Amino acid sequence: MMTNDCHHAFRPVAAYGIDVKEKAMIDVAAIFLAWLDRTPLPVRIMVADISLSRVKFSIDGWACLQGSLNHCGINIYAMRGGECWDIIWDSDISPKEFDSGWGCGLCIDAWQQGSYPKPPSYASPEALWVEHTLEPFRDWLEKLVASAGVAFVDYDGATAAWLLLEGKPIPERAVEVVGRYLPLEELDA
Repeated sequence: MMTNDCHHAFRPVAAYGIDVKEKAMIDVAAIFLAWLDRTPLPVRIMVADISLSRVKFSIDGWACLQGSLNHCGINIYAMRGGECWDIIWDSDISPKEFDSGWGCGLCIDAWQQGSYPKPPSYASPEALWVEHTLEPFRDWLEKLVASAGVAFVDYDGATAAWLLLEGKPIPERAVEVVGRYLPLEELDA
């Protein structure tokens, strides 16, 4: 039996009406790996570890970033000195049958509470994952590649990290800005 290994301590799976057995039927690792194989990305994703409940990965040239995909979505961690300073990007998802298809339970709940427009319904869990989580991840990777780097900021012990977009000033409390490291084959070109 799979366990809920999400990083969201305040969002148990049961809160969205989805039990662990139903989530186990959706092979998110296979969906992610197939998407990586067929989708052109602006930077290479290097899969480091695959288990039944998680895929850990890195982003080529960005040693300060580590990624994790699980049944709850994708998290990109900004790492400094071996410690996580911030989750610099994330996309939460909770697949749920909806309108004769599949939707995100989080978006459906927000819509039902009147705080979000009606979410789309997709033909399959894979289509939901691709449109709701993986394509936004690709869009974020494009912003990453176009950025000047990742700014690590310290607010008197409260840490944060974000993309430093080209032309934007370095944050006042930044302790470091880390850019992309070029692979050797790119240096020779």
